[in-house]
Amino acid sequence: MNRFPSTWVDRHTGQLERDPIYRGALLDRMYNSALGWFLTRMILSRKIVSQLYGWMNRRRRSARKIPGFVSSMRVDMEESVRGVGDFESFSDFITREIELSRRPIEPGPGVCVAPADARIFAYPFVGEETRFTLKQIGFDLRTLLRDDGLARRYANGSMIISRLYLADYHHFHFPTDGIAGEARTIPGRYYATTRYSRRWVVPYLAENHRQITLLDSENFGRIAIIEVGAFTIGSIRQRFRPGRRVRKGDHKGLFELGGSMVVLLFENGAIRLDPDLCENTRAGTETFVRLGESIGRVPTSEAEPCP
Repeated sequence: MNRFPSTWVDRHTGQLERDPIYRGALLDRMYNSALGWFLTRMILSRKIVSQLYGWMNRRRRSARKIPGFVSSMRVDMEESVRGVGDFESFSDFITREIELSRRPIEPGPGVCVAPADARIFAYPFVGEETRFTLKQIGFDLRTLLRDDGLARRYANGSMIISRLYLADYHHFHFPTDGIAGEARTIPGRYYATTRYSRRWVVPYLAENHRQITLLDSENFGRIAIIEVGAFTIGSIRQRFRPGRRVRKGDHKGLFELGGSMVVLLFENGAIRLDPDLCENTRAGTETFVRLGESIGRVPTSEAEPCP
């Protein structure tokens, strides 16, 4: 029996797919039993637990888990720069680099691209007070940003939620050209960002640790880029230099260990999100999009609005 029946659409094939679940029995107890949810809220979502998990998986002996993980999670090792036996620890493996030639960046100044390999929800219109509970997400712009001024800036704009899973490439990149400011940290909890709960709304976009970078882009206005930490992720590592111009596809940073999210917020009228992403989101289904693929374009008078 599959405890977590959510599916996503592969953009290339149009087929519905389902992620294999790593340690599904444990996650089911954590997010669907009364005792497990109590322990998750009170203890397991705290930073110290994820830091301890990270420490354990940075030890050399943790590398023994890699072959079984690759097999059970169907990791494509042909993309990896290193082979299965070349990693010093499980954490080293999770943050592996891939051959970026396999992720061509769609060219053109009018195209905004996916910042990571991820399953995407796309919202063409987000009001300041819009409350999201779709697929067990609980948040609005104010709780996401913890900044009333930013919430007003992005009110009535567009939003992309990119969910990285355990087996995915764990690095994130810039979606377009511009000047990036400092990453601001919002301390918080460490709930799992994959939709494991069938009973409760999990407030990971309202309460999880996250970092916000404002990108003054050259074609899409000021974009808020928000990396969201998650259960087992003790760190979000930024690898860019604030105040310098970045190009579309440049490396921004990485997540350590578990799956996580990158959220993009656009000002009102700054982008026309790709229709397939919006259509699937309206149906309650994520779309798997690879790093460098289009997620939206500069609006034109001839363009149809995102449905």
